[in-house]
Amino acid sequence: MRTELAALLRQHRIMRRLAEDSSAERASAGRQILRFRQTVLVWCAQAIGVARPLTFPNVPQKPADPFRAASDHGAAVAELARALGAARDQATTRPASSADLTTPNSNNVVEHWRLAARAAALAEHDTAPDQAIHLTAAQARTIAGDVAAISEALVVLDRRYRNTPDWESIAGCDRLGWAALATALDVSLGQPDYTVDQTGWRPRTKPIGGPAKPGVLGVLQAEHNLLVRLASFPDAMNLRLVVDSQRLLSAGLVPYAERIDPNLAGQWGARAETYSRIQRELRNIGGRLGNGTAAAGEAANAVGRLRALHPDTVIEPRMLRGFQTLFHRVDSRIMDILESGVERGAFVQRVTVPRLVSGDGRLVHPVRERFVPVARAADLEVIQTAREHLRPPDEPTVSSAGTSRADLHAALVHRPPAKASRRDTPRL
Repeated sequence: MRTELAALLRQHRIMRRLAEDSSAERASAGRQILRFRQTVLVWCAQAIGVARPLTFPNVPQKPADPFRAASDHGAAVAELARALGAARDQATTRPASSADLTTPNSNNVVEHWRLAARAAALAEHDTAPDQAIHLTAAQARTIAGDVAAISEALVVLDRRYRNTPDWESIAGCDRLGWAALATALDVSLGQPDYTVDQTGWRPRTKPIGGPAKPGVLGVLQAEHNLLVRLASFPDAMNLRLVVDSQRLLSAGLVPYAERIDPNLAGQWGARAETYSRIQRELRNIGGRLGNGTAAAGEAANAVGRLRALHPDTVIEPRMLRGFQTLFHRVDSRIMDILESGVERGAFVQRVTVPRLVSGDGRLVHPVRERFVPVARAADLEVIQTAREHLRPPDEPTVSSAGTSRADLHAALVHRPPAKASRRDTPRL
Protein backbone atom coordinates (compact mmCIF):
# COMPACT_ATOMS: atom_id res chain seq x y z
CA MET A 1 0.00 0.00 0.00
CA ARG A 2 2.78 2.43 0.90
CA THR A 3 4.69 1.56 -2.28
CA GLU A 4 1.71 2.16 -4.56
CA LEU A 5 0.75 5.44 -2.90
CA ALA A 6 4.34 6.66 -3.17
CA ALA A 7 4.24 5.90 -6.89
CA LEU A 8 0.98 7.84 -7.22
CA LEU A 9 2.40 10.82 -5.35
CA ARG A 10 5.20 11.08 -7.91
CA GLN A 11 2.75 11.26 -10.81
CA HIS A 12 1.72 14.71 -12.06
CA ARG A 13 -0.50 16.01 -14.87
CA ILE A 14 -3.17 13.49 -13.96
CA MET A 15 -5.68 14.47 -16.63
CA ARG A 16 -3.31 13.49 -19.40
CA ARG A 17 -2.46 10.24 -17.65
CA LEU A 18 -6.11 9.24 -17.25
CA ALA A 19 -7.03 9.85 -20.90
CA GLU A 20 -5.74 11.98 -23.70
CA ASP A 21 -8.93 13.51 -25.14
CA SER A 22 -12.09 11.72 -23.99
CA SER A 23 -13.80 13.27 -20.97
CA ALA A 24 -15.99 10.17 -20.58
CA GLU A 25 -12.94 7.95 -20.19
CA ARG A 26 -11.57 10.28 -17.53
CA ALA A 27 -14.86 10.18 -15.66
CA SER A 28 -14.94 6.36 -15.81
CA ALA A 29 -11.36 6.14 -14.53
CA GLY A 30 -12.20 8.65 -11.80
CA ARG A 31 -15.13 6.57 -10.58
CA GLN A 32 -12.89 3.51 -10.38
CA ILE A 33 -10.30 5.48 -8.42
CA LEU A 34 -13.00 6.66 -6.00
CA ARG A 35 -14.00 3.06 -5.28
CA PHE A 36 -10.38 2.08 -4.69
CA ARG A 37 -9.82 5.12 -2.47
CA GLN A 38 -12.88 4.23 -0.42
CA THR A 39 -11.41 0.76 0.22
CA VAL A 40 -8.21 2.36 1.53
CA LEU A 41 -10.26 4.73 3.73
CA VAL A 42 -12.19 1.79 5.19
CA TRP A 43 -8.95 0.08 6.19
CA CYS A 44 -7.50 3.29 7.66
CA ALA A 45 -10.59 3.77 9.84
CA GLN A 46 -10.45 0.16 10.99
CA ALA A 47 -6.72 0.20 11.71
CA ILE A 48 -6.76 3.44 13.70
CA GLY A 49 -9.75 2.17 15.67
CA VAL A 50 -7.80 -0.94 16.66
CA ALA A 51 -4.57 0.93 17.47
CA ARG A 52 -6.13 3.87 19.31
CA PRO A 53 -6.85 2.15 22.69
CA LEU A 54 -3.31 0.75 22.82
CA THR A 55 -1.37 3.78 21.62
CA PHE A 56 -0.85 5.55 24.95
CA PRO A 57 -2.28 3.17 27.58
CA ASN A 58 -0.01 4.04 30.50
CA VAL A 59 0.01 7.84 30.28
CA PRO A 60 -2.05 9.39 33.09
CA GLN A 61 -4.70 11.92 32.22
CA LYS A 62 -3.56 15.51 32.50
CA PRO A 63 -5.71 18.12 34.22
CA ALA A 64 -8.10 20.02 32.04
CA ASP A 65 -6.53 23.04 30.36
CA PRO A 66 -8.92 25.62 28.89
CA PHE A 67 -6.22 26.81 26.52
CA ARG A 68 -5.85 23.41 24.83
CA ALA A 69 -8.25 21.70 22.47
CA ALA A 70 -7.89 18.38 24.31
CA SER A 71 -6.28 17.43 27.59
CA ASP A 72 -5.34 13.80 26.98
CA HIS A 73 -2.05 12.75 25.39
CA GLY A 74 -3.74 10.75 22.63
CA ALA A 75 -5.91 13.62 21.40
CA ALA A 76 -4.31 13.61 17.94
CA VAL A 77 -5.00 9.90 17.43
CA ALA A 78 -8.59 10.34 18.61
CA GLU A 79 -9.08 13.26 16.23
CA LEU A 80 -7.64 11.24 13.34
CA ALA A 81 -10.03 8.37 14.16
CA ARG A 82 -13.00 10.78 14.11
CA ALA A 83 -11.86 12.36 10.84
CA LEU A 84 -11.39 9.00 9.15
CA GLY A 85 -14.75 7.79 10.41
CA ALA A 86 -16.48 10.88 9.05
CA ALA A 87 -14.70 10.58 5.68
CA ARG A 88 -15.71 6.93 5.41
CA ASP A 89 -19.34 7.38 6.46
CA GLN A 90 -20.08 10.53 4.44
CA ALA A 91 -18.73 9.15 1.17
CA THR A 92 -21.35 8.31 -1.42
CA THR A 93 -19.04 5.90 -3.25
CA ARG A 94 -19.05 2.26 -2.21
CA PRO A 95 -15.78 0.33 -1.75
CA ALA A 96 -14.40 -1.67 -4.64
CA SER A 97 -15.81 -5.11 -5.26
CA SER A 98 -13.82 -8.31 -5.47
CA ALA A 99 -14.00 -8.20 -9.25
CA ASP A 100 -12.56 -4.68 -9.27
CA LEU A 101 -9.71 -5.68 -6.96
CA THR A 102 -8.74 -8.73 -8.98
CA THR A 103 -9.08 -7.35 -12.50
CA PRO A 104 -5.94 -5.59 -13.81
CA ASN A 105 -6.39 -2.23 -15.50
CA SER A 106 -4.57 -1.03 -18.58
CA ASN A 107 -4.31 2.52 -17.23
CA ASN A 108 -1.16 2.98 -15.15
CA VAL A 109 -2.76 5.40 -12.68
CA VAL A 110 -5.82 3.24 -12.06
CA GLU A 111 -3.63 0.15 -11.72
CA HIS A 112 -1.63 1.75 -8.91
CA TRP A 113 -4.87 2.58 -7.12
CA ARG A 114 -6.11 -0.99 -7.62
CA LEU A 115 -2.97 -2.49 -6.11
CA ALA A 116 -3.19 -0.11 -3.15
CA ALA A 117 -6.83 -1.01 -2.59
CA ARG A 118 -6.08 -4.73 -2.87
CA ALA A 119 -3.36 -4.38 -0.25
CA ALA A 120 -5.83 -2.53 2.01
CA ALA A 121 -8.40 -5.31 1.61
CA LEU A 122 -5.81 -7.93 2.52
CA ALA A 123 -4.58 -5.82 5.45
CA GLU A 124 -8.02 -6.02 7.05
CA HIS A 125 -7.02 -9.51 8.22
CA ASP A 126 -3.97 -8.08 9.99
CA THR A 127 -5.86 -5.36 11.84
CA ALA A 128 -8.90 -7.41 12.78
CA PRO A 129 -9.90 -7.13 16.46
CA ASP A 130 -8.91 -10.75 17.17
CA GLN A 131 -5.41 -10.05 15.83
CA ALA A 132 -5.03 -6.78 17.72
CA ILE A 133 -5.04 -8.43 21.13
CA HIS A 134 -1.40 -9.38 20.58
CA LEU A 135 -0.24 -5.82 19.82
CA THR A 136 1.95 -3.85 22.19
CA ALA A 137 1.76 -0.11 22.76
CA ALA A 138 4.83 0.53 20.60
CA GLN A 139 3.42 -1.58 17.78
CA ALA A 140 0.09 0.25 17.99
CA ARG A 141 1.91 3.57 17.68
CA THR A 142 3.66 2.25 14.58
CA ILE A 143 0.29 1.38 13.03
CA ALA A 144 -1.03 4.82 13.94
CA GLY A 145 1.98 6.41 12.23
CA ASP A 146 1.40 4.33 9.10
CA VAL A 147 -2.28 5.31 9.00
CA ALA A 148 -1.32 8.96 9.43
CA ALA A 149 1.13 8.81 6.52
CA ILE A 150 -1.42 7.05 4.27
CA SER A 151 -4.07 9.60 5.24
CA GLU A 152 -1.71 12.44 4.31
CA ALA A 153 -1.13 10.77 0.95
CA LEU A 154 -4.88 10.51 0.35
CA VAL A 155 -5.34 14.20 1.15
CA VAL A 156 -2.56 15.23 -1.25
CA LEU A 157 -3.94 13.02 -4.02
CA ASP A 158 -7.46 14.31 -3.42
CA ARG A 159 -6.29 17.85 -4.11
CA ARG A 160 -4.38 16.71 -7.18
CA TYR A 161 -7.37 14.87 -8.71
CA ARG A 162 -9.95 17.61 -8.09
CA ASN A 163 -10.24 18.45 -11.83
CA THR A 164 -11.29 14.90 -12.70
CA PRO A 165 -14.88 14.80 -14.05
CA ASP A 166 -17.46 13.75 -11.40
CA TRP A 167 -14.76 13.76 -8.73
CA GLU A 168 -15.88 13.52 -5.08
CA SER A 169 -13.55 15.12 -2.55
CA ILE A 170 -12.94 13.55 0.83
CA ALA A 171 -15.41 14.79 3.43
CA GLY A 172 -13.56 17.02 5.88
CA CYS A 173 -10.38 16.84 3.84
CA ASP A 174 -8.68 19.73 5.65
CA ARG A 175 -9.58 18.30 9.04
CA LEU A 176 -8.23 14.90 8.01
CA GLY A 177 -4.96 16.39 6.78
CA TRP A 178 -4.29 18.33 9.97
CA ALA A 179 -5.27 15.37 12.17
CA ALA A 180 -2.93 13.10 10.21
CA LEU A 181 -0.07 15.56 10.54
CA ALA A 182 -0.65 15.96 14.28
CA THR A 183 -0.80 12.18 14.75
CA ALA A 184 2.43 11.67 12.82
CA LEU A 185 4.20 14.24 15.01
CA ASP A 186 2.71 12.82 18.21
CA VAL A 187 3.62 9.23 17.41
CA SER A 188 7.14 10.12 16.27
CA LEU A 189 7.99 11.31 19.80
CA GLY A 190 8.14 7.69 20.99
CA GLN A 191 10.22 4.74 19.88
CA PRO A 192 8.38 2.83 17.14
CA ASP A 193 8.37 -0.95 17.04
CA TYR A 194 8.54 -2.14 13.46
CA THR A 195 8.25 -5.80 14.44
CA VAL A 196 4.55 -5.31 13.87
CA ASP A 197 5.31 -6.04 10.21
CA GLN A 198 6.04 -9.65 11.20
CA THR A 199 2.68 -10.14 12.92
CA GLY A 200 -0.82 -10.44 11.59
CA TRP A 201 -2.92 -13.00 9.84
CA ARG A 202 -1.24 -15.88 8.06
CA PRO A 203 -2.95 -18.38 5.76
CA ARG A 204 -3.32 -21.85 7.17
CA THR A 205 -0.63 -24.27 6.05
CA LYS A 206 -2.10 -27.26 4.24
CA PRO A 207 -0.57 -30.60 3.22
CA ILE A 208 0.51 -31.08 -0.37
CA GLY A 209 -1.91 -33.58 -1.79
CA GLY A 210 -1.83 -35.67 -4.90
CA PRO A 211 0.64 -38.36 -5.94
CA ALA A 212 4.24 -38.33 -4.80
CA LYS A 213 6.46 -35.80 -6.56
CA PRO A 214 9.38 -37.24 -8.49
CA GLY A 215 12.86 -37.32 -6.99
CA VAL A 216 13.89 -34.89 -4.27
CA LEU A 217 10.59 -33.03 -4.55
CA GLY A 218 8.85 -36.10 -3.18
CA VAL A 219 11.06 -36.06 -0.09
CA LEU A 220 10.34 -32.35 0.41
CA GLN A 221 6.63 -33.03 -0.04
CA ALA A 222 6.62 -35.73 2.63
CA GLU A 223 8.65 -33.61 5.07
CA HIS A 224 6.28 -30.68 4.57
CA ASN A 225 3.27 -32.92 5.14
CA LEU A 226 4.94 -34.29 8.27
CA LEU A 227 5.25 -30.77 9.66
CA VAL A 228 1.57 -30.13 8.96
CA ARG A 229 0.48 -33.43 10.53
CA LEU A 230 2.49 -32.69 13.67
CA ALA A 231 -0.06 -29.99 14.49
CA SER A 232 -2.01 -32.77 16.22
CA PHE A 233 -0.44 -34.24 19.35
CA PRO A 234 1.10 -37.72 18.75
CA ASP A 235 1.32 -40.51 21.28
CA ALA A 236 4.66 -41.79 22.54
CA MET A 237 4.93 -44.66 20.04
CA ASN A 238 4.31 -42.48 16.96
CA LEU A 239 6.58 -39.79 18.38
CA ARG A 240 9.43 -42.31 18.50
CA LEU A 241 8.73 -43.22 14.86
CA VAL A 242 8.87 -39.55 13.84
CA VAL A 243 12.10 -39.01 15.75
CA ASP A 244 13.66 -42.06 14.11
CA SER A 245 12.62 -40.80 10.67
CA GLN A 246 14.37 -37.47 11.29
CA ARG A 247 17.53 -39.33 12.29
CA LEU A 248 17.48 -41.39 9.11
CA LEU A 249 16.56 -38.40 6.95
CA SER A 250 19.35 -36.18 8.27
CA ALA A 251 21.96 -38.91 7.98
CA GLY A 252 20.80 -39.87 4.49
CA LEU A 253 20.98 -36.30 3.16
CA VAL A 254 24.53 -35.70 4.39
CA PRO A 255 26.24 -37.22 1.27
CA TYR A 256 24.10 -35.07 -1.04
CA ALA A 257 24.80 -31.89 0.95
CA GLU A 258 28.58 -32.47 1.07
CA ARG A 259 28.80 -31.89 -2.68
CA ILE A 260 27.22 -28.44 -2.43
CA ASP A 261 27.61 -27.13 1.14
CA PRO A 262 29.96 -28.99 3.51
CA ASN A 263 28.98 -26.71 6.38
CA LEU A 264 25.33 -27.66 5.99
CA ALA A 265 26.32 -31.33 5.79
CA GLY A 266 28.06 -30.99 9.15
CA GLN A 267 24.95 -29.46 10.70
CA TRP A 268 22.79 -32.30 9.42
CA GLY A 269 25.28 -34.86 10.73
CA ALA A 270 25.06 -33.27 14.18
CA ARG A 271 21.27 -33.28 13.87
CA ALA A 272 21.30 -37.00 13.13
CA GLU A 273 23.40 -37.63 16.26
CA THR A 274 21.02 -35.50 18.34
CA TYR A 275 18.00 -37.46 17.15
CA SER A 276 19.82 -40.73 17.76
CA ARG A 277 20.34 -39.66 21.36
CA ILE A 278 16.73 -38.52 21.71
CA GLN A 279 15.54 -41.83 20.33
CA ARG A 280 17.48 -43.74 22.98
CA GLU A 281 16.14 -41.52 25.74
CA LEU A 282 12.56 -41.89 24.49
CA ARG A 283 12.66 -45.64 25.15
CA ASN A 284 11.82 -44.92 28.79
CA ILE A 285 8.92 -42.63 27.88
CA GLY A 286 5.41 -43.94 27.41
CA GLY A 287 1.96 -42.51 26.87
CA ARG A 288 -1.20 -43.31 24.96
CA LEU A 289 -2.74 -39.85 24.75
CA GLY A 290 -2.82 -38.47 21.22
CA ASN A 291 -2.71 -40.13 17.85
CA GLY A 292 -0.03 -39.11 15.30
CA THR A 293 -0.71 -41.95 12.86
CA ALA A 294 -0.79 -39.57 9.90
CA ALA A 295 2.49 -37.96 10.99
CA ALA A 296 4.16 -41.36 11.31
CA GLY A 297 2.94 -42.27 7.82
CA GLU A 298 4.40 -39.10 6.29
CA ALA A 299 7.66 -39.74 8.15
CA ALA A 300 7.86 -43.21 6.60
CA ASN A 301 7.15 -41.71 3.17
CA ALA A 302 10.03 -39.26 3.54
CA VAL A 303 12.52 -41.99 4.47
CA GLY A 304 11.30 -44.35 1.75
CA ARG A 305 11.52 -41.73 -0.98
CA LEU A 306 15.00 -40.70 0.16
CA ARG A 307 16.23 -44.27 -0.08
CA ALA A 308 14.79 -44.50 -3.59
CA LEU A 309 16.99 -41.62 -4.82
CA HIS A 310 19.91 -42.43 -7.08
CA PRO A 311 23.28 -41.91 -5.33
CA ASP A 312 24.41 -39.54 -8.09
CA THR A 313 21.40 -37.23 -7.67
CA VAL A 314 22.40 -33.58 -7.36
CA ILE A 315 20.27 -31.52 -4.96
CA GLU A 316 20.16 -27.83 -5.83
CA PRO A 317 21.05 -25.22 -3.20
CA ARG A 318 17.47 -23.95 -3.25
CA MET A 319 16.19 -27.41 -2.25
CA LEU A 320 18.87 -27.69 0.44
CA ARG A 321 17.62 -24.42 1.94
CA GLY A 322 14.10 -25.83 1.80
CA PHE A 323 15.19 -28.89 3.78
CA GLN A 324 16.96 -26.67 6.31
CA THR A 325 13.84 -24.56 6.82
CA LEU A 326 11.65 -27.62 7.28
CA PHE A 327 14.18 -29.18 9.66
CA HIS A 328 14.17 -26.07 11.87
CA ARG A 329 10.38 -26.04 12.03
CA VAL A 330 10.12 -29.77 12.69
CA ASP A 331 12.73 -29.49 15.45
CA SER A 332 10.85 -26.64 17.06
CA ARG A 333 7.55 -28.53 16.85
CA ILE A 334 9.00 -31.72 18.36
CA MET A 335 10.46 -29.63 21.17
CA ASP A 336 7.03 -28.12 21.83
CA ILE A 337 5.45 -31.59 21.81
CA LEU A 338 7.91 -32.87 24.39
CA GLU A 339 7.42 -29.96 26.76
CA SER A 340 3.64 -29.74 26.35
CA GLY A 341 3.36 -33.52 26.78
CA VAL A 342 4.93 -33.27 30.20
CA GLU A 343 2.81 -30.27 31.18
CA ARG A 344 -0.48 -31.92 30.20
CA GLY A 345 0.49 -35.28 31.77
CA ALA A 346 0.52 -37.16 28.46
CA PHE A 347 3.92 -38.76 29.06
CA VAL A 348 4.99 -41.13 31.80
CA GLN A 349 8.50 -42.31 32.67
CA ARG A 350 9.66 -45.88 33.15
CA VAL A 351 11.48 -46.38 36.46
CA THR A 352 12.98 -49.39 38.18
CA VAL A 353 11.29 -50.41 41.40
CA PRO A 354 13.56 -52.05 44.02
CA ARG A 355 12.53 -55.52 45.14
CA LEU A 356 13.62 -58.18 47.59
CA VAL A 357 15.20 -61.21 45.98
CA SER A 358 13.75 -64.37 47.49
CA GLY A 359 15.57 -67.66 47.57
CA ASP A 360 13.28 -69.45 45.14
CA GLY A 361 16.17 -71.08 43.31
CA ARG A 362 15.82 -69.07 40.05
CA LEU A 363 19.03 -67.90 38.40
CA VAL A 364 17.44 -64.85 36.69
CA HIS A 365 15.30 -62.39 38.57
CA PRO A 366 13.48 -59.96 36.27
CA VAL A 367 13.67 -56.26 37.08
CA ARG A 368 10.46 -54.71 38.30
CA GLU A 369 9.52 -51.62 36.28
CA ARG A 370 6.72 -49.14 36.61
CA PHE A 371 5.56 -46.09 34.66
CA VAL A 372 5.17 -43.03 36.85
CA PRO A 373 4.00 -39.49 35.96
CA VAL A 374 6.64 -36.88 35.31
CA ALA A 375 6.52 -34.02 37.78
CA ARG A 376 8.83 -31.58 36.00
CA ALA A 377 10.10 -31.35 32.46
CA ALA A 378 13.66 -30.86 33.69
CA ASP A 379 13.55 -34.34 35.27
CA LEU A 380 13.66 -35.99 31.85
CA GLU A 381 16.95 -36.42 30.03
CA VAL A 382 15.22 -36.13 26.67
CA ILE A 383 13.95 -32.66 27.58
CA GLN A 384 17.44 -31.51 28.56
CA THR A 385 18.90 -32.92 25.34
CA ALA A 386 16.25 -31.25 23.24
CA ARG A 387 16.73 -27.90 24.96
CA GLU A 388 20.49 -27.98 24.47
CA HIS A 389 20.76 -29.39 20.96
CA LEU A 390 17.39 -29.55 19.23
CA ARG A 391 15.86 -26.11 19.61
CA PRO A 392 17.07 -24.00 16.66
CA PRO A 393 18.62 -20.65 17.58
CA ASP A 394 16.28 -17.70 17.38
CA GLU A 395 16.93 -15.60 14.32
CA PRO A 396 17.56 -11.94 15.04
CA THR A 397 14.41 -9.95 14.41
CA VAL A 398 14.88 -7.19 11.89
CA SER A 399 13.28 -4.07 13.32
CA SER A 400 13.66 -1.28 10.81
CA ALA A 401 11.37 1.17 9.14
CA GLY A 402 11.92 -0.44 5.76
CA THR A 403 12.23 1.14 2.36
CA SER A 404 8.48 1.49 1.76
CA ARG A 405 7.98 3.81 4.73
CA ALA A 406 10.95 5.96 3.77
CA ASP A 407 9.76 6.01 0.17
CA LEU A 408 6.27 7.16 1.19
CA HIS A 409 7.59 9.93 3.44
CA ALA A 410 9.91 11.10 0.66
CA ALA A 411 7.02 11.08 -1.81
CA LEU A 412 4.88 13.20 0.53
CA VAL A 413 7.37 16.06 0.28
CA HIS A 414 8.13 15.39 -3.37
CA ARG A 415 7.89 18.30 -5.74
CA PRO A 416 7.93 18.09 -9.54
CA PRO A 417 11.12 19.34 -11.17
CA ALA A 418 10.91 22.95 -12.25
CA LYS A 419 10.51 23.48 -15.97
CA ALA A 420 13.50 24.97 -17.74
CA SER A 421 12.86 28.58 -18.75
CA ARG A 422 13.08 29.64 -22.36
CA ARG A 423 16.18 31.66 -21.54
CA ASP A 424 17.95 28.57 -20.15
CA THR A 425 17.07 26.38 -23.12
CA PRO A 426 20.18 25.81 -25.25
CA ARG A 427 19.95 26.77 -28.88
CA LEU A 428 20.75 24.22 -31.57
